[in-house]
Amino acid sequence: MEIDKYSSVPLYAQLKTLITERIDSGVYPEGEQIPTEMAFCKELQLSRPTVRQAIAELVSEGLLVIMKGKGTFVRTEAKRLNITGFSAFKFAFLSGQSLEQKQFVDYRRLDFAALSKEQQQIFALNKNGNERGFYEVIWTERQDNRVYVLCHSLIPVAMFPSLTEDIHDRKSMIDITANRYPLLPQRANWRIFYRPSNQIEARALDMNKGAAVLISEAVFQSRNGSICESSAAVLRADICMLQFDPSSK
Repeated sequence: MEIDKYSSVPLYAQLKTLITERIDSGVYPEGEQIPTEMAFCKELQLSRPTVRQAIAELVSEGLLVIMKGKGTFVRTEAKRLNITGFSAFKFAFLSGQSLEQKQFVDYRRLDFAALSKEQQQIFALNKNGNERGFYEVIWTERQDNRVYVLCHSLIPVAMFPSLTEDIHDRKSMIDITANRYPLLPQRANWRIFYRPSNQIEARALDMNKGAAVLISEAVFQSRNGSICESSAAVLRADICMLQFDPSSK
């Protein structure tokens, strides 16, 4: 393919196609560095903004990856992690079997006023207890020595008053949930969607900002009818393969 400056197709789009064709044909092998912006400008007589836009879109689409201080490389297809038993309950804190697989980033107490409007609307369904606040628990999990998910949960203090102390003491989930069977998740309102990662997520998951992530969000209703947890899991879309199991908890 050649760049046609008289075509109705934008130049950056033509360059995207050209780079993609060169990758597919092996001119730019997987894992290898592609030419610099300046090299493309000289070779194809294009402006730097045009080249920059084409490369930025290919990075966003996952075909290229920018390594700071090194350059832009053709992404290597990583071995995917098989995430088994994937369901609304997979990354719910209160449905976990143990704390061993969790690498805690933070856990703290928040007032109701500190929650987002959406979170306030969720927990407003509870008749009482919101005045005592919520525990925010953030952690990551690994598989095959790779961080693949960043999890965030909100749990009412009124339901699990000693949760942060229990986490600090690394108590078992059996002890944490002892005598609280009616307060554990039974039903979930669940949604999954895709979006680019933000800076905090990219840092936690060791990926480039803007790279694709899958979001698994769920609101859990306990056996007594109260909202016992709101959770969000951010998964690396480039390395995760999800095996759905609707019956799994």
